[in-house]
Amino acid sequence: MPDDLFSSDELTQLKEITELYSITKTLILYSEEINNLESFVPPINEIKDSHDHLMRVLSVKFGLNEGMPTDYTKKNIDKVFSHLYRAAFESLDYIRICQKDAISEKLRDVSNDALVGVFPEYYNIIRPRLEVLIEQIPTYKKDKDIGKPDLEALRKYNSTILEIKEHIKVIESKRASLIDFDVRRRAEKTADDRKMFIYMTISGVIGAVIGALIVGFL
Repeated sequence: MPDDLFSSDELTQLKEITELYSITKTLILYSEEINNLESFVPPINEIKDSHDHLMRVLSVKFGLNEGMPTDYTKKNIDKVFSHLYRAAFESLDYIRICQKDAISEKLRDVSNDALVGVFPEYYNIIRPRLEVLIEQIPTYKKDKDIGKPDLEALRKYNSTILEIKEHIKVIESKRASLIDFDVRRRAEKTADDRKMFIYMTISGVIGAVIGALIVGFL
């Protein structure tokens, strides 16, 4: 490819486009992972549309589509960026919902006693950090503007989602121990309840016998 095929401004945009595509592709794969391999279609469609505009740019650059207006290339490069920017935000918003559901699912039927006894860092570190991260997300979404995209806001949003992903991994790694703790606690409680029942039954029988003996002596 000739070095002068693209202007310096075009190369700068194409570099950002490449970064956006990489982020979006990674997010799409993660969204399928966290949602049992089900694909979220909207960002995939945005990527398809972005590729169409990219091919229009290349068709002009390689002389396959002549006679286009002077701003044709720029408009289509802008379209490539816009579609990928939208795809990235749609993926991030969707993943955020999936992550919330994933955390709830992994902690479902887990008692507070188990979390305190087996996984104290959940309340001390992870949950407070998750609350901070979640509070930041509306700021990133507020800065979303397809007409005037803020790539830095998207990078921060992506970083937040990736950090939440790591916290979910830690929660997942503790789930078996948490469940085991609760199973043992329930078994112990059942055993204690059985012992108490036997004790109360024996005490009742003894009390009845003693009462009968007392009555007999009167």
